[in-house]
Amino acid sequence: MIITKQMDIRSNIKKYFDLAYDGEAVFVSRKQRKNVVIISEEEYYNLSRSNRLDAYAGSMVSRATSKPATSISSDSVKEDNLRKLRNIRNLKDNWNGNGAAAFKDSIIDKVTELINTLPIQPEVFPTALNTIQLEYDNSRHDHMEIEIGDSDEAEIFIVTYFGNEVEESIPATFESISERIMQFYG
Repeated sequence: MIITKQMDIRSNIKKYFDLAYDGEAVFVSRKQRKNVVIISEEEYYNLSRSNRLDAYAGSMVSRATSKPATSISSDSVKEDNLRKLRNIRNLKDNWNGNGAAAFKDSIIDKVTELINTLPIQPEVFPTALNTIQLEYDNSRHDHMEIEIGDSDEAEIFIVTYFGNEVEESIPATFESISERIMQFYG
């Protein structure tokens, strides 16, 4: 790991970006301990994927200790997602400390209906934009986010393993979203 100051980053940004791309983490110290670390996109996706797998494994371990050991089913993942949505429904205004509004019941109801019917369960996250984000990773190491809000459209964002990005809008219907998920895994 390389440690540097924000001022050095400004004057040598290419150098530090190249170091990060080559696998060296760059720790940037900033005022008021608002430090950041610069890493390559590949390292970020590896860490992100590892964190999701660790969280998933942790939830499986906690289930295994509270119930007889059973195989992991999509029903248990669905139940976790429905629990997350109930928790998101209970978030109050300023839930993120940056002024984000509480979620509308209509959004939670729409996503709950989707979760109950989707063939492949996502990771579920609230966003500060008053939308719910569904995230998927496939075996090709591509990442897809589906953002669902009050609109009749769902926003899709895909980053492939090779760094290509795709953004699109599709109808926020079960049929359209299911079809897009199956294409992503296909």
